[in-house]
Amino acid sequence: MNRFLLLLIAGLSLTVISCDKEFSDPEGDEIARFNAWIQVHNIPESAKKPSGLYYVTKTPGTGASPQIGDWVLYSYVERTLDGLAWLSDNDSLMKLYNRYDNSYHYAPVFAKYEEANTQITGYSRYMLEGVFEGLGYMKEGEQATLYIPYNLGYKGNASNGLSYQSLIYDLELHKVISDPRAYETSLIEGYINDNYPGLEPINDSIYYIQLSPPTDETTQLAKDSVAYVYYKGMFLDGFVFDTNIDSVATNLGRKFSSTDSLKVTIGGNSVIKGFEQALLQMKEGEWGRAIIPSFCGYDSIGTSSIPPFTPLVFDIYFSSKGESSTKPTEN
Repeated sequence: MNRFLLLLIAGLSLTVISCDKEFSDPEGDEIARFNAWIQVHNIPESAKKPSGLYYVTKTPGTGASPQIGDWVLYSYVERTLDGLAWLSDNDSLMKLYNRYDNSYHYAPVFAKYEEANTQITGYSRYMLEGVFEGLGYMKEGEQATLYIPYNLGYKGNASNGLSYQSLIYDLELHKVISDPRAYETSLIEGYINDNYPGLEPINDSIYYIQLSPPTDETTQLAKDSVAYVYYKGMFLDGFVFDTNIDSVATNLGRKFSSTDSLKVTIGGNSVIKGFEQALLQMKEGEWGRAIIPSFCGYDSIGTSSIPPFTPLVFDIYFSSKGESSTKPTEN
């Protein structure tokens, strides 16, 4: 009898466990949670779109709305339903919520308005389906709050801890850009006018400024020359995205991929075109600054950390030609 009772209890336990698994419904649970949250917080039914997104305008816009193929510049705050700010382009807010990363470039997102559920080039961020839809309702200058059900967010397979999480998004659409190349040109012209008025580009490409004179006036570079250089790569707002200068990394409290000198063979395609063009203006021991349009950089492609159509600023130290180099201090 005791054995029979033990078997019966074990069987019932397995039945309960299997039933729990069978009726586990994270999707349904989150939908119910989202709908309850919407009701408790008095989000009007009129804000609901056919997809299930709730869209509420905070400040109306007066400019253009994005069309497929345009580029958009926008600011955002991503929150969970419990109010935790998870992601934002606002560094002060991320510090407040203890989610600040000093290696991340906190700036408005510049992205092609093309499709949802894709990683935005140059950012460790995704164009969520709900955000893509919300941007489509906006006009330039508009501020809006989106209430995004989980199936229009990260869905159920996110690696960032937001699986089956509904979200709140505060968006501000700064600009809709139909010609990103012209927009980039306006940014460069503004930077030059603010910092180096009257400076002209070299051969309609890069801008170059000598920061300190060379130590050897006779040593220059030509095709197939080998140079050893140190550099600091920045965006126009001064954020450093790469460097191999020890003192720069130390001052920033960050680690970069290398602190060794960079070996550059002129004409060898080891660096972007604009970087080579700057080196050809320099002599050994010289510090210079190059402002490089994207068509001499990463162009319309971008990289994992550099958005498309992004002008770059490089401070470059031409350490030596054809032989090992001496590490500089920050200029």
